[in-house]
Amino acid sequence: MLHHLKHPLLATLLALTFSGAQAFDFNGSGFLTLAAGKMIRGETRDAFFVSDYGQGAIYDRGHGWSFGPDSKLGLQGVAVFDHDWSMTGQIVARGADNGQVDLEWLYASYRASENITLQAGRKRLPLFYYSESQDVGLTLPWLRLPPAAYGWDVVNFNGASVLWRTPLGKWNSAAEVFYGAETRRGNPYLDIYNGRGADWDEKWNNIRGLSWTVSRDWLELRVSYVASGLKYWNPRDVAATFSKTRQSVLSLAAAIDLDHWLIRAEVSKIDRPGFAEHDRAALLGAGYRLGKWLPMITFARFHGRYLDGTPNERFDNLSLSLRYDLTPSSALKLQFDSFKDRSDVGITCYQDPVTCLSGSQRYGDSRLLGVSYDLVF
Repeated sequence: MLHHLKHPLLATLLALTFSGAQAFDFNGSGFLTLAAGKMIRGETRDAFFVSDYGQGAIYDRGHGWSFGPDSKLGLQGVAVFDHDWSMTGQIVARGADNGQVDLEWLYASYRASENITLQAGRKRLPLFYYSESQDVGLTLPWLRLPPAAYGWDVVNFNGASVLWRTPLGKWNSAAEVFYGAETRRGNPYLDIYNGRGADWDEKWNNIRGLSWTVSRDWLELRVSYVASGLKYWNPRDVAATFSKTRQSVLSLAAAIDLDHWLIRAEVSKIDRPGFAEHDRAALLGAGYRLGKWLPMITFARFHGRYLDGTPNERFDNLSLSLRYDLTPSSALKLQFDSFKDRSDVGITCYQDPVTCLSGSQRYGDSRLLGVSYDLVF
């Protein structure tokens, strides 16, 4: 079965790991999000709401209630071979991708010492605070991650990392350095900008970076930095559409869980000098627990501009969410989103590729109502 995997390196990794194992302990788990959403207002006839850029998850105006964009099912397994060696895998099927099953994680871990762990394989790219758990709805206070702050075109990588966990005085510290690459064929993120069904490919090469999290009592702080080469192209016309640059992403986050209060804050700086892009993203959310209820208000902003200061893509999103914990492993959520498109020029063309090429279409202001049921098992 291993030779049917899409990633030959990962298949080899699996074979080497299992070859020396006589017996192992296996722990399996899963997660489910059943979500429905409806646009209740759109500025234009073709207005739409992007709920997840990385997966191309979109709610269209006039389509009534949609269950696909935010619904997903995931399965995860951890095989522990001995005190030092283990293997972790995760697959996810998303409604945004018509239920296609994607391999999200498949990596081996070796505990080199009490504080250091080496990992190799396919992992989640630690760009943001919720990157590792972004598919597990129960771990989120919202129905979905704020797309203005979490919209990114690549979320995984194939490579290696070193994790270091140790106390620093009264603080807990966890740091990770990593290196790898990722190629996405028919990246749905690029469909948003190049037209529905454009099927452009994208590659991040020489991905390197670090993330560092420190926590104490009710406060958690995190910083991450990622740099890589970037290129994307239309496989049907590579010569005419090939684009290439380098990029860097710096992200700072703070999480506060104090008494009944829950506060989340995050800012990101994204630079792609070859495309003359200089972008900023931020979110600030505050909630107050009332027993099993968690009402929350969140503001997120994306502000894109060119290196000369000319505005590019800009939008704000205000979310009002309400979470009710049915059990420790399940929750119901209700969320209202108000999206304000402040872009000075048209940059998106999900509805009409011809319009995209002329640069004349905007997202348009929109409002979305959504409900969800989250479960881990």
